[in-house]
Order: sequence, then structure tokens, then C-alpha cells
Amino acid sequence: MISSKKSVPCSALSVAIVTLTASLFYGTAHAQSSPPSNPPNGDASTDKKPARRAVLEEVMVTARRREESLQTAPVAVSALSGEDMRQRGIANTSELTKSVPSLEISQGRASQIYIRGVGQRSGFARVDPTVGVYLDDLFIPRSDSQLLDTMDIVNVQVLRGPQGTLFGKNTTGGAMVLTLAKPGDTQEGYVDITAGNYDTHTFRAAFTQPISDDFSVRLAFNSRRRDGFTEEVVTGQKGGSVDRMAAALQTRWHASDDLTLDTLLFVSDRDDTLEHNNCRINNDQALFLEGLYVMWPGDTDPSQPRAYRENCESNSRQRLGDLKSNVGPHPNLNWDQQQALFGTTVEWAYSPSHQVKAVFGARKSKKGRVITSDQDGGPGNWSESHNHGDSDQQSVSAELQFSGGLFEERLRYTGGLFYMQEDNFEPFTLVSGFGGLDLQTVGELAAGQEPSRPVPGGTVAFVGAVTGNPIQENEFDLENKTFAAYVQSSFDITPVLELTLGVRWTSETRKSDLVLTQADTAAIEARMQNAGLVGACVGFALPGVCQANMTWASDPVGQVAALFPDEDGDGIDDFPMSDVPFLDQSEEKTFSKVTPMASLSYTVPNLGDGFFSSVTLYTTYSDGFKSGFFEPRVQDGLQKVEPEEVKNLEFGYKIEILDHTMRINGAIYAMEFTNQQLIQVQTDSADNLAVVFDNAGNSEIEGAELEILWIPSPNLLLNLAASYNDYSFTEFSDRDLLQASLGNNVTVDRTDEPFPVSPEETFSLGMQYIFDTPLGLITPRIDASYKSEVYLGLDRGAFEAYQRNPDLAGDDAKTLIDLRLSWSTQDYKTSVAAFVKNATDERYLPGAASVGSSLGTFFSFYGEPRTYGVELRQEF
Repeated sequence: MISSKKSVPCSALSVAIVTLTASLFYGTAHAQSSPPSNPPNGDASTDKKPARRAVLEEVMVTARRREESLQTAPVAVSALSGEDMRQRGIANTSELTKSVPSLEISQGRASQIYIRGVGQRSGFARVDPTVGVYLDDLFIPRSDSQLLDTMDIVNVQVLRGPQGTLFGKNTTGGAMVLTLAKPGDTQEGYVDITAGNYDTHTFRAAFTQPISDDFSVRLAFNSRRRDGFTEEVVTGQKGGSVDRMAAALQTRWHASDDLTLDTLLFVSDRDDTLEHNNCRINNDQALFLEGLYVMWPGDTDPSQPRAYRENCESNSRQRLGDLKSNVGPHPNLNWDQQQALFGTTVEWAYSPSHQVKAVFGARKSKKGRVITSDQDGGPGNWSESHNHGDSDQQSVSAELQFSGGLFEERLRYTGGLFYMQEDNFEPFTLVSGFGGLDLQTVGELAAGQEPSRPVPGGTVAFVGAVTGNPIQENEFDLENKTFAAYVQSSFDITPVLELTLGVRWTSETRKSDLVLTQADTAAIEARMQNAGLVGACVGFALPGVCQANMTWASDPVGQVAALFPDEDGDGIDDFPMSDVPFLDQSEEKTFSKVTPMASLSYTVPNLGDGFFSSVTLYTTYSDGFKSGFFEPRVQDGLQKVEPEEVKNLEFGYKIEILDHTMRINGAIYAMEFTNQQLIQVQTDSADNLAVVFDNAGNSEIEGAELEILWIPSPNLLLNLAASYNDYSFTEFSDRDLLQASLGNNVTVDRTDEPFPVSPEETFSLGMQYIFDTPLGLITPRIDASYKSEVYLGLDRGAFEAYQRNPDLAGDDAKTLIDLRLSWSTQDYKTSVAAFVKNATDERYLPGAASVGSSLGTFFSFYGEPRTYGVELRQEF
């Protein structure tokens, strides 16, 4: 049941929206004095030629798997055409976050899409994304392949809120639907070339060639290259470089008037360099600092541990300067990924009112080794995680969809069956390295006492692995099978009142095979003893691993760590590995769920061409479901994570006023989460630390969204979008990590923490004006986007640091401004544009994580600085 205990913020926002809407009504009613003509293009239509009157063209969407008007579809959806995205300078779908309300996209090692605060902070194949991405009806199941360059995209639709009926699979947050330009019956195409700073070179081209009256081919190509904008101060390596290529070959065969066959072959190659991160200490009392007084390589006095802090701060922005880093000689930052996607779509209108569509898809992707997280934050190879080998992904899917209308189209239906099988292989290495404890600390931990500061100079040194073993190599074989059946039907109770009912049954079978291999502790101990560095060893786990044959002043931890250098240069210290896996485990479970929806919409009749041109009101209830899975928890192996479920209640309005020159769409909603899947820092049964996924409990989201598109004069276009989301946990508990290290089970209430990554408020404003001159059309445009501050913590210690200083676990509010000045011929065939993105050179964090209880570090990287260039486009 949807709770109403926090309805005040939504009510306040709805009043603000009504006030804003009323003020716009009043202003425009008095500003319009003559019939408008020749508007700029400003909606999701693909026709760029101005109309004779300044009216908004009708936008057609497929949010309910059938084509219908945006203004009558009872769904919160934003739609942009390929031309819209080009006018706004959107070169990658990640940049949609600057235009679409409630959309947030984190980037870097784990690119993820969030809608209304719903998302995942991981790129691991075992964790499904919460936003479904579809390319021409083909589902892209993995987050590392979802953010595509806008190659030959004719339109994109962002559906907000759970889409648990028609799209179904893993859409608790929403869906993003991308449509490519299709082969037509005439020869046409374009060439688009861009050059800019950071040695940016982009080449895009597409060409359609009819082969016969019934068969056409379209080829599209995109190449994008750019140097990096961050610099590693030791090696000089540039981070944030882009080197991508993609191509698409499509065919369309009109086998008859009623039967069409489309095929798509999409291939892409990505060879980017990830942005270098910076580091900042956020909690002196973290376990890896003075919580346990752990000594690290370089430490010589247990009463004043400094090496861990200095490692982090040697890579701080405060010490190095802007866009510089110190991450070590072999950071393993190359993102090397190849992907191939093949799809076939058959559409058959077997009667005037009924159609069937069959969609078949196959996908294969391979990603090379890459560092996924540098938890220590500095050049030391102390606490890191890597994909240590190639990751392979394969999937096949099939969907059979029926749609049509009955009773003279008063009843419209869509139903079908969906099947997908995925096979993923993912290697993952967790490095924790060596640490040391003083005898005084060892005794206090053995007695279950919180450690006190050791005496100056220390007593007896003990050296060992920080989390039981210095390295954990995991290899996952993941097999996912999904089967679903769905139906959704809309019935016109009256000509202006529509009832929509839908239901989906989903069954997902998850099979996970885990092989966990650890370092050979006997070989490590033997090497340490042969070097004369340690004496007796009493078990390879802190406290009390091996007693050092030297004083603290001789840096015993550093001398031991030096015995295991990174000789092969892969960024991981070379430890002797055991020949026998520590774990060889397999788990399988089927997660099933029925997700219903219901919607009632009302279209105000007989408005004509007066002040109100069209008004549609709707209310919707919908469920969302994201499958559970198995998560490795160090020595405990695979642990089940329960499915995530969402209930959403929404009221929306879609209004056009002033003779179809202003469009105002909005929604107010309340969502309840059960078993929300969040990444957390926890321990296994042996008290080994690990960053894992688990169910956070329950949470609520209440919010509102507003989109306005307005043509106040023939050549002027304004667009505005805004959102407000109030996030709160209603059930969220965790273990106190320090007490867990002492053998005590102390629960911490985390319900007062904010949602991670998601801003509460977003605003965007775009404005362009077309000057019609004898030399052509000159169009200046400005786009500004604002996002309020975001919280980037993972654990309770990070939140406590955020309360002390938001800079220790968050990102400040930011405003990004993009500028564009274009010239085109009257027929739009030839155009030249100069652009500047992030014109004020704002620094912001598109990806970061603050871990305060254990690691005590805030490691982050900065987004793109100011970029500029020139774009030339020729259509033919």
C-alpha cells in the first residue's frame, strides 16, 4: 500500500508547479499578439522544415508498444528526436541527463542510469540494471553497453517510473527506448564532421540505398576520438580519452503490403582510457587508519600511522592541482570492449485491425581487463579490485507480440511472450595487501576491546594480510534465463475516458558458478621467513600473523610487501596462488513475480483552438520487479540477494495551450520500495571486509516532474524541465564494522541517510532563436542544467563524514552551460555550428564513492572540463 506520511513535499511542489504554470499562462496570454508562423523544430518529429504556423507538431511515441500521441499517452515520457539531440549537442545518451527530468547517469568504471533515484552503483554482470535500454526493440541487458553514442538515432524516449507490464525486465526505474533511422524508398544520407579541443575528431555518416521497389539498405558509421583531459603526474598518461567506432547495417523488405522484414547488424569497438581518480581522507577513525591502528608499507611508528593517509593524499587535488593524479605506474585504466548485436523484426498485419510482431536478437560482447575500484585511492597497490581477465557476455532473445483493436478500435490491446538467455563470464580480483599490528593492539583485539593508541615507537610488530588473505581471485559463470507473458489493454469507456489494465508474469532463473582462489599462505610465509623478515607465524589472519624480526622503525610491513612486487606490470602485486580453489560453488534459484498496472485517463473534450488547445489527465498504479541474484561475500561464498520490488502511484497531466504553441506536461508520484538492492560495506562470517550488494530494506520516493515546450514567436523556442524527488529509507539497518571486528554484533540504524547518487532537484532550460538572413539561417542556442548536491557514500562512516563536511562524501550543486551557434542553408541541407560545452569550466563528480567506516577514503574523478569545437554537416 502506498504510504502518505510524506505527502507535504509533493503537495508543496505541486503548488509551486501550479503557480509557475499559472504565471506562464498569464504571461503568454498577454504576450501573444499575432498568428505565429515558421517555428523552429522543437519536438520529437523528424521533419526539420518549419511549418507555416508557429504551432507544436504532434509527437508520436511508442511508450505503450503502439504508436500514439505523446499528449494522450498516460505515461510520464520524454521524447527527443535525433535533430533535437543534435541541436542540443548531445553526442552520447549519457548527456540526456542534462535535458530529461529525474534522469541521472553516473559514469566511469560503472556507468549506470538512474530514474527517480532508482539505479545501481555497479557494472558487474551479476547485478542487473534497474533501467531497461532498448535499441529498436532489442533489449540491452548489461549496463556497460547501455550508454551509446547517438549514431543515426531518429528518436529517444525516456519512460519514467516502473514499466513492469510491457517492458518488464528490470525496469523498476524506467526504460530508455532508442530508435534508429530506417531504410527508406529514396536515396539519401548525410556526413557529419566535428573537430575540437583535446584533439577531438568525430566522423558520422549514414546512407540509404534502395535496391528495388520493395528492398532498401541503410549503412551508418560513427568514429569518435579525443585525447584525455586528466594527467598522471608520474607516467604522463592521459585519462578520459575516447576512441570509439560503431557501425550499423540495416535492411528493410516490404514483402507485401501487410508484411515487413527488418534486420539490424550493429557492431562497436570501444578503447577508452578511464578518468584518473583523486583521493581524500574522510574519517581518521576508519578501520584502516586509527580505528584498528593498522600499519601499512612505509609506517614506522604504530602510535602515528601515516602511510595510508599519505598514499591517499599524494593523489589529492589539493596537493597535485586541477585534473592531475598520482595513481601508480600501472593503473590498468584501458576500457577495451567490443560488441556485436544482430536483430530481426517481422511485422505482419494479418487483418486491418490486428498485427503480430516477432523480434529476434543475439548479442555478444567482450571486455578486457580493467581496474574497477581503487579503494586506497593512491599509487599503492594496497586495496583495489580488478577485472583481471576478459569478461564475455552472450545473449539471445525472442519476443512475440500481438496488438490490435476491437469494437471499432474502442478496445486496443498489446500482448505477447518474451524469452531471453544470457551467459556471462566475469573474472574479479580483490586485493587487500599487507598490514601490521602492534602487540598492544593484538592483545586489546583478543580481549574484545576497542584499540587504544599504541605507545610511541610501539612494542612488537606483527605482519599479515589485512582481510585474511592478500588477494581473492573470483571467476563467475552466470546463466540467466527469463521468460515472461504479458498483456495490456485500453478501453474507451466514453470517447474521452480511457481505462488501461495490464499484467505481466515474469520468471527469472539465476544460476551462478563461483570459483574462488586465494594466495598460497604457506608459500607467502616461506618467502617471508627465508628473507629473514619474520619469525613464527600463527595463522594467516590478523591479528597475529607473523612476528617480525625487526622493530617498527625498520618498516616491517614495507619490507614484507616488497617481496611481492608487480613484476608483470598489470597493476596487481604478484602473490603465489594456491593450486586448489578455496571455494568451488554453484547456486541456482528461480525468482517469479506478477506485476499489474492500471491507468485511467481523461481527455477534456471540445476545446477547439481556444486558450486551452488540449488537456489530458491521468492516474496510474504500476508495479516493478527486478530479479534477485547471488552475491559473493568473501569466504562465505555466494549469498542470495532478494528481488527488488516497487509500487508506484502517479497522477499526470498533459496540456497544450495558446493555440498549440505551449506544451506543459507533468507528473506527481509516490513510490514504495521493498528489498531495495544497494551496494554496502559488510563482513563475512570470518569478519573479512567486502564491498557487496545486499537488500537495504524498504524506502519511499515522492516527487514531481514538469516539462514545458513553448514557441512564443515564429523563430523562438524555449524548453524547460524540472524535477523534485524526496527520498527516504523506512527500513535500513547495518552492522557496526568496528564492533564486528571485535566479535560483537551491533546494529546501526541507517534510515536517516540520503539516497546515494541522486539529486533531489534538477532543472534545465534551453533557448534558441532563428535569424532568417539573406545568407542563411543563423541560430544561437543556450542550454543550462542544474542539479542539486548529491550524496556519494556507501556506509555509515561516510554519512557521518558527510554531516561534518559534505565535501567528504558528496558533490556540490552544479550548473552546466552549453552554447551553440549554427548557420544553415534555407533547406537545412548544409550547416556549420560552433559549440562550447561546460562553458564555465565547472568541476563536478560524475562518479565517486566515499567509504568512511573501513577504508576512510573518498575516491572520485572529475567530469569533462570545457570543450569546444566546430561541426560541419552535409545532407544529400
